[in-house]
Amino acid sequence: MNKHKILVADDYGKKFYDELARYGEVVKATDVDDDIQLDDVTMLVVRSKTKVNEELVNRMRNLKCVITATHGIDHVDVNCLKEKGIEFYNIPVQSYDIAQGVIAYILAHSTNLVEGDRSMKRGEWKKKKLMGCRIKGKTLGIIGYGRIGKEVARMASALEMNVVVYDPYVKSEIAVTLNELLEASDFITIHVPLTEKTKHMIGKNEISKMKDGAHLINTSRGGVIDEEALLDALHRGKLSGVALDVYEHHPPFENKLSNRLIKDKRVIATPHSIGQTIEAIEEKGEGVLKIIKDYIRRRHSLKIV
Repeated sequence: MNKHKILVADDYGKKFYDELARYGEVVKATDVDDDIQLDDVTMLVVRSKTKVNEELVNRMRNLKCVITATHGIDHVDVNCLKEKGIEFYNIPVQSYDIAQGVIAYILAHSTNLVEGDRSMKRGEWKKKKLMGCRIKGKTLGIIGYGRIGKEVARMASALEMNVVVYDPYVKSEIAVTLNELLEASDFITIHVPLTEKTKHMIGKNEISKMKDGAHLINTSRGGVIDEEALLDALHRGKLSGVALDVYEHHPPFENKLSNRLIKDKRVIATPHSIGQTIEAIEEKGEGVLKIIKDYIRRRHSLKIV
């Protein structure tokens, strides 16, 4: 059963790697670059930073299984894997953690938490100027009502926010059209995959329909929002603030537009980390191990390992 070479393009704890070593030779890599011997890799474990495209797959002539420890799968060419008979799995275990981050963004904005901290570090006592708002009774619009969207709705409802959602693939009593959501929401949070249909789904036209002073949050994929339109809306004062955990370019520092966004004082910017918790990483590791165990045992029982 130990004939597999397993390439893990991510970071996990020692316990995970010790357990994984029971099922084959384990290779750890932060990046899948040209220096890594890939011909004999049979199993690949990635997260969103690794692009599993045809070019990479062609370098792995013996690849049998790909696992991504993410909700989104836009970084994986699923059709390519299917054509080559390579099994594919994803592990969407961070719903609670990402939702927790969204609520943190909302609370940080409504309490002026970030500017309060920054001003204190500058030696400024801005007690009278930093006036927040009560989120009870405010409307939260959730674009995308999958696992994460539902968890955000549950937490927001517990805080007595009004919740409306837009998702053309889901029926719900709180579902509205996208235009209705944009016009009604004080806070808007996005939880959709990046596809041809969702690319720049929030642009100049959509932002113009938002309430003046609305707050926009994106923890899904950077390409869902037109960053040029977003920056323009901030400069015009259309939006009171933005929270971004994802960007059109990762990392965003070398891109002029993305870099201007993260440096804007009205933007709370985090490095795609808002849902990264100790517990989530452990759950991801457990999920990866379970898939690999089941895969190897199943293939072994068929005598094709």
